[in-house]
Amino acid sequence: MEMVGEARLEAAREVVWEALNDPAVLQASIPGCESLESTAKNEFTATVVSRVGPIKARFAGKVSLSNIAPPRSYTLTGEGSGGAAGFARADIEVSLDALEPTVTLLRYGVKANVGGKLAQLGSRMIDAAARKSADDFFELFRKQVDGRASDSTSLSAAQPAGMHAFMQELSVPVAEVATVEAPAATPAAAAAPAAANAKASTLEAAPTPTVPERAAAPRDIPAQPAPVLTPVSQVPAAEAQAEVMDVLTSEKIKVWISDQVAVVTLNRPGSRNAMTYGMWLAMPSIMAALDRNPEVRAVILTGAGADFCAGADIAEFEQVRADVAQATTYEVAVDACCDAIVNISKPTVAVLRGYCLGGGAHLAMSCDFRFAGQDAMMGIPAARLSIIYGVKGTRKLLSLVGLSEAKKILYGGQRFDATHALRIGFVDQVAGLGVVASGRSFWERLIGAKQQVAKSDPMAEARAFATSLAGNAPLTMAGAKYLLNGMAMGTGALDLVRSEALIAAAAASEDYREGRAAFGEKRSPKFQGR
Repeated sequence: MEMVGEARLEAAREVVWEALNDPAVLQASIPGCESLESTAKNEFTATVVSRVGPIKARFAGKVSLSNIAPPRSYTLTGEGSGGAAGFARADIEVSLDALEPTVTLLRYGVKANVGGKLAQLGSRMIDAAARKSADDFFELFRKQVDGRASDSTSLSAAQPAGMHAFMQELSVPVAEVATVEAPAATPAAAAAPAAANAKASTLEAAPTPTVPERAAAPRDIPAQPAPVLTPVSQVPAAEAQAEVMDVLTSEKIKVWISDQVAVVTLNRPGSRNAMTYGMWLAMPSIMAALDRNPEVRAVILTGAGADFCAGADIAEFEQVRADVAQATTYEVAVDACCDAIVNISKPTVAVLRGYCLGGGAHLAMSCDFRFAGQDAMMGIPAARLSIIYGVKGTRKLLSLVGLSEAKKILYGGQRFDATHALRIGFVDQVAGLGVVASGRSFWERLIGAKQQVAKSDPMAEARAFATSLAGNAPLTMAGAKYLLNGMAMGTGALDLVRSEALIAAAAASEDYREGRAAFGEKRSPKFQGR
């Protein structure tokens, strides 16, 4: 018999892991368990009373843990004899995915064998009984974990106080906020002296609050040259710094890192995560900090609560976008934010739930991949606001959906659902699409097993995907991303000298030697990004 399943637990992964290794918790969670005692490290003896159809027996045996990788996974093996009733053995693979700081997805896979009278009952009855036992176990285990999660304060105390702490931890000089400059007013202004380049941002966008140097490129690879920019209007540095500091200290954007994956969360659920001017300004610094962090191999961008992002916060437009000069400066900040997401050297995945509109769509399109929930609703309502969607956002939309669909989206200003978004290529995957709830068999209905419902959690699928990317060679992904993005942006966007430098650096890297060695030794490579 084989069976797989999962359970979403509202607790930190460390809390769930501790519970899975606590004999008292396991005994309280296993249906019919009379005793569970430790006999050696990772070994227990157990007595369980179980009923399968007409057969009820007391099984005595042992439980052992192996392949232990805290706090991520282990294999639980149980063997027991019920005398005349027969015997049973089960190997259970358990893994924990940290979806959020206080949300854990427990996945399990069971392979079991039975003998004696139990085997005579037939596979359908045994499968139904096993499913019922699994349902009961996780219901009881959930109660145990909920109690621990409510009592535990150690995890929250260990977390950074806020985004500012995160930036300080990564040695990002938040206080050094650059001015925001608008692009040149005329083509001739683009021929400004090279000295202007030295003052421009090195995130391939107009200068924004960011770190002094670009860390996106792997070591020993020349940084991409910054564009020539001539300031025609400026936000004073002190004002920009105040905007950014407000975002960081109030956690309007939150960052959490686990398993080499950083989750960046837009955190204004009461406003459907609409982007304030300060949030546009702060994102380049956040992306640069993550790019510098060698412990981060992939980035997920999502929104708190039910929505990804409803776009720009129109309520503040009277203060930050009241005239042409302000509107131009505002658009520079938007483009710089989205450029920072595009230009980070690590793969990015947008997790879309609920509204993904306007500026939110630009954020999503700036990521390498988009995973949507079935409730996601996309749209670009610029035509309803007499706004022309920016050049860079329009180019991204065109590259994803093609000319005809892009015109429909921009001309009509209509919203479209996740199914339509998948069909036209706006998103890469819709969680749970095409998966239907499985009906219960006669025996499952008879014993009261729960119906297995279709899962629809884009974050779970996005984390699994991002984690799979995190194990690949960072230099390869960084180089491929740069080449593909440059080619997609059209003639002139790709620096061939830098492209060749990326390729040469990868060929000369330690990771290349490690990849060859791992292939020859038939093992998984361990890349270091150098």
